Amino acid sequence: MNCKSLLVLFAACAVSFSAAAQSAPAISLSGLDSDEAAQAALRKALLAQPASEEEVVKALSFMPDVVAEVGDSKITKQQIVDLLLSKKISQQVLTLTPESYLRTVMQDYVDQKIDTEIMKQVAKEAGFVPSEELVKTHFDASIKKLPAEVSEALKDQLKERGMTLEEYRDDIAKEADIQANASIAAYEEKFFIEKAEKDVTDEAVEKFYRENQQKFAVPENITVAHILIQCEPVSADDSKEEKEIKAKADKLAKEQIDDIYAELVKDPERFEKLAQEKSNCPSGKRDNGKLPAFDKDGEVIDGAGMLDPDFTAAAYKIEKVGDFTKPVHTQFGYHIIKLLKKDPKGYVELEKVKNEIHDFLVDKTVSEKIAAMIKEERAKRSVKVHEFTPAKADPKATKNPGAAPTPAPII
Repeated sequence: MNCKSLLVLFAACAVSFSAAAQSAPAISLSGLDSDEAAQAALRKALLAQPASEEEVVKALSFMPDVVAEVGDSKITKQQIVDLLLSKKISQQVLTLTPESYLRTVMQDYVDQKIDTEIMKQVAKEAGFVPSEELVKTHFDASIKKLPAEVSEALKDQLKERGMTLEEYRDDIAKEADIQANASIAAYEEKFFIEKAEKDVTDEAVEKFYRENQQKFAVPENITVAHILIQCEPVSADDSKEEKEIKAKADKLAKEQIDDIYAELVKDPERFEKLAQEKSNCPSGKRDNGKLPAFDKDGEVIDGAGMLDPDFTAAAYKIEKVGDFTKPVHTQFGYHIIKLLKKDPKGYVELEKVKNEIHDFLVDKTVSEKIAAMIKEERAKRSVKVHEFTPAKADPKATKNPGAAPTPAPII
């Protein structure tokens, strides 16, 4: 599924959603044993503290009130301020970022605003006038294209805020910026995405797959199922009482896993049933204990994630598919691991990545076409940019060898 128009709309929605979110909770310093730990927690708290509008305005004092003009439309400093506020930029980041770098980043933001303004004007001229109805129509169509699990997750997030999907849609549909983004998305869909969808043929997808084979390389990997009886490891920071409690829990977990192992020795076919009934891992009830495939380093093949090194080592010692280990101890507790599948080094089949490649090529085509169109429109339209980036440094100037190094930019 191509998501170009969907992303344009939801990028705006995400800003609205983020701006309404609560600030990060304050960090408690109680229970810390050293000044160093307290200072680290304090630094973290400062980095989490969003800058106020007054602080952002002060930091951008080098910018003129009007930073650019596209025809009769003005791009203002306040729009850039609002953008930074929506990103919840922290006080500390604003303070530590060198002004020269801040100027460069803000110029990039201005360029982005110019491109967006050009797209707004072009879309409007093509008949896609911003309106609440346009947002609602595009929003509904976009939701239908989402995978079921994604739309359900969005509904759940909204439910936590006491809103339905329709209420959220109607709420954001009133915002001028989102109406403008909806008009851009509808314009892109009509004049760029539909054409790109037709131009990116099966032959083009297969050609990309063949010419970029290494992108689809898969290392040797295995798939296993496991039964977990969970218990917490003893920590050096635990009190005597905590260590005793954990030791008892560990002993009980070991007895449970030994009993399960004894059952499996008598009847190996009961593995799935016991995983469903006994395992403390969600994979037990969800998929009979089955885990995603992973390589020798414990890295999950189809997605993000790493498995515990002790678990991985034990799993890779199983020689035959269908065999299972004796109880294995890791930081999570006790496992019995069953080998389900071994896959040699190879490549992901074209059929499995066909849609992904198609969407990538469509997005690439659309991005290139839109960038070329914006470049042409910049030349046609009256675009004025009020520069504020610093003048080039004098090459004859000598650097102060004793000066402190410039802090790394962190915006």
